[in-house]
Amino acid sequence: MKLGILGSGKVGSPLGAWAAKAGYQVAFTAKNESHAREAAQHAGHNAKALPLRELIDESELILLTLPYAEVKKALSPMRQHLGRKIIVDVTNPITPDHKALVLGHTTSGAEEIAKLSMDVSVVKAFNAVFAEVYASQDPKIDGQTISVFFAGDDAEAKQKVGELIERLGFDAVDAGPLQNARYLEPLSLLNIHLGRVVGYGTRIGFGLLREGRS
Repeated sequence: MKLGILGSGKVGSPLGAWAAKAGYQVAFTAKNESHAREAAQHAGHNAKALPLRELIDESELILLTLPYAEVKKALSPMRQHLGRKIIVDVTNPITPDHKALVLGHTTSGAEEIAKLSMDVSVVKAFNAVFAEVYASQDPKIDGQTISVFFAGDDAEAKQKVGELIERLGFDAVDAGPLQNARYLEPLSLLNIHLGRVVGYGTRIGFGLLREGRS
């Protein structure tokens, strides 16, 4: 499957590299073209750098890993090219100091992104895991698998995103409709607070315990 990474920074580069290692055909794009080329070179496994239009046209899954505040500016000119693509929203609508959400309760960043195109399928995922976990390419902490929660309204899109989560070795947890991104985005703030303020560090993650799963 062809996977496009929009944003080639601290999150996008290691997440794309991990996906490439897992067998996905990965392409990167970034506002600074050199960053996309560097991310592709780091990823190896035939990963490449592409202009945004080409990445959208070629990719089946498009992961948004750039800051939430930049999403609308990047995607709005491309609305007619999004078609029935699957967008995986990795972003979080948080303030620059990472202490609060800029929106929430009655909507979410993922729901606002979905409004950019009527045909696109948006799935919220990968937003409450530190970039350092992606860089380590290790989905477990002390033998316990990290849960990655994902939410969306399109069953086929969610299935493909769930498969990506599982191929990286995470515990894929279906968190319901896209509206539930309103719960997943605050979860990222808790993760940041626990790791960087309370002092647990960035090699942490959430796990959902449930019957029938060992």
